[in-house]
Amino acid sequence: FSTSFASLVGKEAETKVKRIEADLKILKLQEEILKLFPSEKKQSIGERLLHPEELIKLCLEHKSPELSLWAFDVFAWTSSSFRKTYKKLLEDCWKNATDIDNWSKLYQASITEGWADEITLQNLKETVLFSASSRCYGPQAEIYEEGFDQVLPLRQEISEPRSLKDSGLSVESILMQHKDYPEAGKLMLTAIMSGSLQDDGGREEEGPIPME
Repeated sequence: FSTSFASLVGKEAETKVKRIEADLKILKLQEEILKLFPSEKKQSIGERLLHPEELIKLCLEHKSPELSLWAFDVFAWTSSSFRKTYKKLLEDCWKNATDIDNWSKLYQASITEGWADEITLQNLKETVLFSASSRCYGPQAEIYEEGFDQVLPLRQEISEPRSLKDSGLSVESILMQHKDYPEAGKLMLTAIMSGSLQDDGGREEEGPIPME
């Protein structure tokens, strides 16, 4: 009994430490995020610690690659219950991330220049979708509690009908709603799948996913 009790106490202490570390990371993120906003905005917030929802919405106010990715970082350091509760906001983050890069332009360049798989991957690594996928689903992803796939898997199950109505089933189904998906869909999917196999520093876990 004493051993199991000690083990339980140890686990509780470890959980509390992890939660404190996660909260400190969110606090640090808030400081970094606010640096990118005008002084009036900072003054209106003051020393107040923003609720994660507010912080994420703040990131979505501007179409900035950095802020787009920080929104996912805030999600990562909240909790499983937060991610489930604010799934719609998480979907908005993916929609925002998809809008950052000009996918039509990327697609046209891939056709005009005849990108090989290696060049395709090299160019996709520069996209917000690739980085977001790496941060949320990659082998080095740092997430508090359960992973993002428990709330929003990357791909739809093969058995599921692919419909624009199923907008919240997966990241893939969110991408399918984008105006450039009909022509650049393969590039988008390659970005998120390749990103999920690599850490955010670009180190590859497995080989790149070839374009079909």
